[in-house]
Amino acid sequence: MAFLPVIGALFGGSAAAGSTGSSLAALGSVISGVGTVAAGAAANADAKFQAQQLDMKAKEETAAAQRDAIAKQREGRIINSRAQAIAAASGAGAGTDAPTIVKLMSDTTGEAQYNANSSLYGGYSRAAGLRDQAKGTRASGKASLLGSVFSGFGTAAKGLSTYG
Repeated sequence: MAFLPVIGALFGGSAAAGSTGSSLAALGSVISGVGTVAAGAAANADAKFQAQQLDMKAKEETAAAQRDAIAKQREGRIINSRAQAIAAASGAGAGTDAPTIVKLMSDTTGEAQYNANSSLYGGYSRAAGLRDQAKGTRASGKASLLGSVFSGFGTAAKGLSTYG
């Protein structure tokens, strides 16, 4: 225990056992305060990482919705192409001179566009929710860091004032 007088001297005390104990208690309070701040910094870093993952997932949702919308539009074109081919093969006409096929193809195009727009809306909505969640996670991390700084300094100051 030869180091106790040295630590006591660092905190302005004498080498006596009582002041060394007080000095160690003060040092413990400071170390506890530093640990609290470090824990808050770690929580903030974790929150930033989680938010980054949510942002990436939001981008993936947007891209998936766009791909789905393109697929729905392509399906509509394929259905229209098939309808026109069947109408032409029937001999009843497949162009603008056949109002029934024109109406069916127009309806199919409208439905395909509606489905594509619905897909986009759903994807954009999910992405917006993920971005909002990321924003909240970042705010939570900042609050953890700020709270730990205040708590850490409070612990250290209390320990120093009590034992110093």
